[in-house]
Amino acid sequence: MVSVAALAAASVLLAADSWDRHLLRLAEEAEVFGRMATKVIATETLEQVAYQPPGRFQPRGAKPQITYRTRQIVSEYGFTNFKEDPRNLHELRQVTSVDGQPVKAPAKLRETLSMGLKTDSDRLKKKLLKDFESYGLRDAATDFGQLILLFTRRQQEQYNFRFARTDQTGADRAVVLAFEQKEGDQSMTVFEGRQVMRHKLNGEVWLREEDGLPLRITLKAGRAEKTLERRYEAVVDYQASAHGVVLPAAVTYSEMSGATLMVENRFHYSDFKIFGASSEVKFTAEDPPK
Repeated sequence: MVSVAALAAASVLLAADSWDRHLLRLAEEAEVFGRMATKVIATETLEQVAYQPPGRFQPRGAKPQITYRTRQIVSEYGFTNFKEDPRNLHELRQVTSVDGQPVKAPAKLRETLSMGLKTDSDRLKKKLLKDFESYGLRDAATDFGQLILLFTRRQQEQYNFRFARTDQTGADRAVVLAFEQKEGDQSMTVFEGRQVMRHKLNGEVWLREEDGLPLRITLKAGRAEKTLERRYEAVVDYQASAHGVVLPAAVTYSEMSGATLMVENRFHYSDFKIFGASSEVKFTAEDPPK
């Protein structure tokens, strides 16, 4: 019995040591992302599926049909800091097409976006944000691509981690660690019309079993809504890039009211490029995956 207990204790210690090494790799990748993100430009494709309220007049006794509207928006995508909020990174995008219809020429757009990323003018940056919001999207949740920054060495002290399971994503086997915020001012912010909901952070980090490379980060939140539960979930998939930094590959954000899907935003990222710090816009393209 003593021997079995000793082996079990040793196994727990070895597992904890392994998780520590995986979390260290996560912190290292988060810090590289923090240094490199504002030099990155990509193409973002957003497909939104949004619940449409039933019409005002319905046949008596008929059950309202659930209908959805699908939109597709393609944008140039990058990250920036605002002077008034220098500590936090924000997504920045400018639309190139809406539902297959071109909005602006990509060549000119890429130059404008580069100016927006490198200039100190918050006015230009906010204009790009406002332009994106003007295309009639419903609850187009943003600022998920940089979730990895929640897990720098300093930030990790704000969470309790525990082993959840091992799992598979694509070709990679992953160690899945559940986390829950214990302190700090970060939150998952949800906008519902004029209401702003802030939820304590909790979710999972998926780290490649063999070396701790970050593969996925999830956030979950919920609240009671009359007789139903309103649930929110964000899933961010990351992949290593040829530029030496882990970058977002896809983001899925969904809102559920009971069993009804209210909105789902599916973002996909491609064609990552790095531009230099000089005034001349020069891009280094990433080689396509083999």
